[in-house]
Amino acid sequence: MHRSFFQAIGPVSRPPWLGILLACLGCGRPAPMLVEPPPQTVTVARPVSREVTEYVEFTGNAAAVETVEIKARVSGFITRIHFADGQNVKAGDPLFDIDDRPYRIARDQAAAEVAKNLAELKELENEVIRNQALVPRGAVTQEQYEIVAARRDMAKAMLDKARASLAQAELDLGFCQVVSPLDGRISTRRVNVGDLVSGVSGSATPLTMVVSTDPIHVYFNADERSLLVSRERAIKDFRADSAAGTNVEWRNIKDLAIPVDLGLVTDEGYPQRGVLDFVDVAVKAATGTVRCRAVLANHDRLITPGMFIRVRMPFGDPTPALLVADRAIGTDQGRKYVAVVGPDGRVEHRTVTPTFVDGGLRVIGSGINASDLVVVGGLQRARDGATVLPTEAPMQP
Repeated sequence: MHRSFFQAIGPVSRPPWLGILLACLGCGRPAPMLVEPPPQTVTVARPVSREVTEYVEFTGNAAAVETVEIKARVSGFITRIHFADGQNVKAGDPLFDIDDRPYRIARDQAAAEVAKNLAELKELENEVIRNQALVPRGAVTQEQYEIVAARRDMAKAMLDKARASLAQAELDLGFCQVVSPLDGRISTRRVNVGDLVSGVSGSATPLTMVVSTDPIHVYFNADERSLLVSRERAIKDFRADSAAGTNVEWRNIKDLAIPVDLGLVTDEGYPQRGVLDFVDVAVKAATGTVRCRAVLANHDRLITPGMFIRVRMPFGDPTPALLVADRAIGTDQGRKYVAVVGPDGRVEHRTVTPTFVDGGLRVIGSGINASDLVVVGGLQRARDGATVLPTEAPMQP
């Protein structure tokens, strides 16, 4: 039924004027207005201009200037220990006591032997004097006199031997108290009270170890080129300050006083200052590096042997440079750039050549001028060619 009804009605016809009316109404609608967004606010700063010195960095390790392994020099039982593990000690501080009673007895026996030989020598000297006066009279033959004189000389030798034995006995008695040979820090004890230790040469018992802590050495491997440049610069400065500098040679590396900056893994930058005092006699051909050593004061004993140390040496003379904060440097497909705001507020991206860090700021080799306003805050909003509203502030790390 429904189908036959629609077929009977047929298509509904639309008057032709209706389309014209709709078209006229659409053409009369106003176009939307485009509103330009306000300029983005960014922080800008002028590059810092100052003289800087380029540095080369290495890694090294701390080492004690003196390291002494303390061993027993006489045999006996440990009766007392005077130190706590890891404490600081001074040269001459007592460390261990070894039972000295047998050595006191040996010392007394040697002293008695000296007294005995001394008495015998005096008796023989008197006898030599008496016989010497009797020889001209014929009461004593020359042969008898020479026998007495020989016995006197033997007594002198025996006295010297007894005195040497007494000195050895006193030395052994002194070895019963083990003392620190240097100022420094002591390691852990390797024996306890009651242990029997041996002082026999070649098999002496190790007791502990003492290392010096102030000053301290830092060893590192420097490349040949950096070391040569630093050395030539130091020689030039040394010759300028000293008339004797004309004869400076490689073996006088300590006299050049080449500064070396050092820092621990927890330090910011290089707060420690040392001096290069040793360069090895040969360069490693396989790596092109040479073993170097710096010495620095360690009054607070913060640096201990074996610590990892960051090392920095001057490379070249001080030169004027422009520096910016690292946050002002952007990267675009491997290209380093900074955003510079012109007098009209328009941003320009300039390719730069950043080099090393000095005082927390990055040295820029090329690409900017001292008068440029570099974006240091809001770099992501400073698109190339965009107009921004800059707020100037000092350049800070």
